[in-house]
Amino acid sequence: MNTIGFHGADGAYAEDAILELTSNHPNFTQHTFRTEGFDTMAELFASVQRGTVRHGLIPIENSLSGTMHSILELFSQQEPRLWVVGEYTCSESHYIMARAGTTLEDIVEIQSHPAVLEQCQDFLDSTLPEGYRAVLASNTASAAEYVAKTDELGVAALAGKRAAQLHNLNILGSDSTPNNVTRYWLISRHPVLQPDRNMSPKSSFALVMKNQVGALHRVCACFALRDINISKLESRPSSRTITLASPWEYVTYIDIEGAPGNEDNVKRAVENLQEFTQKCIHLGSYPRYCTCTTQLTDELICPDY
Repeated sequence: MNTIGFHGADGAYAEDAILELTSNHPNFTQHTFRTEGFDTMAELFASVQRGTVRHGLIPIENSLSGTMHSILELFSQQEPRLWVVGEYTCSESHYIMARAGTTLEDIVEIQSHPAVLEQCQDFLDSTLPEGYRAVLASNTASAAEYVAKTDELGVAALAGKRAAQLHNLNILGSDSTPNNVTRYWLISRHPVLQPDRNMSPKSSFALVMKNQVGALHRVCACFALRDINISKLESRPSSRTITLASPWEYVTYIDIEGAPGNEDNVKRAVENLQEFTQKCIHLGSYPRYCTCTTQLTDELICPDY
């Protein structure tokens, strides 16, 4: 049986995404999967590295709150290497939930993951009583579990509908913003060398550019001159991911359309990057999946370890 790990407890959004992906898409339904939750992202990564779980599913970006930098940076520095082998995007709704007998007017505290609280701040401000406390939790499902077990009055959680069902909590309100979409990476200790071209593959890199005039222009030109689209470009302080001798140097994260294993122009562009970077980490080339995808490939299912 294939195991896909995630950060959090049963009912976490990442687990919901795994269940949705593996139950709705043809090549996944040909296999049997189970999920396994981990208390921390570091434990999930270590388990994938050891091969005790075959894949992990990690949230990497949200359309409202942006990149989840702590996860991206932790993933980038893993040794031995982990690889992105698939991208899955899905929309998510957030629900206010509490024990039976609690009303919205009773709520003085709401717990959830920091990213979810950020995404829903306007909704919470307009729905909950003035002066409510927002309390950070490691993940949404553990927040729901805490609310179900606590004796404190007026405590609620902001989580997914399945978390409410698992912990017998009442749903008091929902934020179903249509454009709230989360991008997940499916990760493995084995790369996908040639993702199917029909799946609109992407490639992701972490770069440390040389500190010289025009370095960013030259890096971007590696792709622009070969008609390769850069879909994302973002820089972060290098001390968070890659140890260098001097401060104030940065890691630039780039997502491009295409894969060097499939297309010669992409391969040449990646080779060209070496001229303008001190370090170039290929995070993975991978097929894209979304809730509307109907045609898939077996490329995503990595070989047995």
